[in-house]
Amino acid sequence: MDTKNFFIDQFVNSGTIPVVRRTNFWQYLVAASMLILVLIVLAITAVSAYALLPAKVHYHIKKAFHVSQDAGDANIYLGVVLPKSGPYQDVHNLSIQWDGAQDTHSRAYVDLLKLSKRLPGNSETIAVVEYDITLRQGKTAWQAPVDQVDLLPGEGIESNHEVIQQTAAQIISEPNGDKALKIFQFTTNFLEYSETGCEETNVSALEAFTTRVGACIGYSRLMVALSRAAGIPARMVIGTILPDILFSLPRVNNTGIPGSGHAWVEYNAQNSWHIADPSCGRGYISYLSFDRSDGQHLSFGDFYQFSNSKDELYEWATEYASVQEIQLTSVFASDSEHTEISSETTIRKIWDFRWVNVILALVVVAFVLSKISNRVMKKYPPN
Repeated sequence: MDTKNFFIDQFVNSGTIPVVRRTNFWQYLVAASMLILVLIVLAITAVSAYALLPAKVHYHIKKAFHVSQDAGDANIYLGVVLPKSGPYQDVHNLSIQWDGAQDTHSRAYVDLLKLSKRLPGNSETIAVVEYDITLRQGKTAWQAPVDQVDLLPGEGIESNHEVIQQTAAQIISEPNGDKALKIFQFTTNFLEYSETGCEETNVSALEAFTTRVGACIGYSRLMVALSRAAGIPARMVIGTILPDILFSLPRVNNTGIPGSGHAWVEYNAQNSWHIADPSCGRGYISYLSFDRSDGQHLSFGDFYQFSNSKDELYEWATEYASVQEIQLTSVFASDSEHTEISSETTIRKIWDFRWVNVILALVVVAFVLSKISNRVMKKYPPN
């Protein structure tokens, strides 16, 4: 042994200097990289399980209407549109608290609640309507008859216009592929979303096509018009988007509706009805808004039938009184100018099975990763 190696060996064996193996650095680097990779995999798993796996979301909705009368007696009339159970929603546990006359009429997609009473002067009353909603997430298809009106042009649906017909023919010109999906993708990519929101209820399909700007109404009408021009039955649906809130944390608003007013599309393909939301289908995850429900869309049915139901409530409430307030799902009228009304809607999430999906998916992925890690450790044991 030469002198240099002799002294090095003596220093090392005696502990005079620390030994830092070069391999330790790479071991730490690999361990850190694996940790980051595992965290990324778990995050992707959680988001995918939450958004993609089938699930049910349960909400409780409470609508309270406060009515006060300052001077003199008044006859008051309150009409409320209530959602009904449908292919991607269940309505149950309806409760009505009201000390006056009440009547309920069933329509195709909604129930019409009519409340009335004589309110003495210098008094107040309250009407409380509560119900539970269970919304489904995932692929949604259901059997139902196709009405002829779902294939014909209508108000704001100019499916017989030459431009709409030519565009629809061009979109579906290639024989391969889902025609409804092609029309959906064209609509989402062709239009630019309007910042004014869905208040543009008068925007027609042709106007949206011409200006290339629209909110949920414009997107939906254009998709419906193109679908009908292509021979695909379709209709525009009115409803709300319920907020994605945490458990037991109520969301309160004064708009009289649960969530945000919204419009989307139901179309018929392969003898089944499906759901599509073109205004929410923009971007890289547009497939999440086609042929599937997201557990937040609460439907009040076909837009035009909903409008007819709302007109019926309006005519009933104003037959003997003057209208004082109109909201998306309610109408109020009184025969006295001294009547005041205020409304409050409270939304509470009771149960969200999507979080159960997340927990189960994380457990499965963590188990699989642990098995892979054990195999790697056995094959490449640390020094």
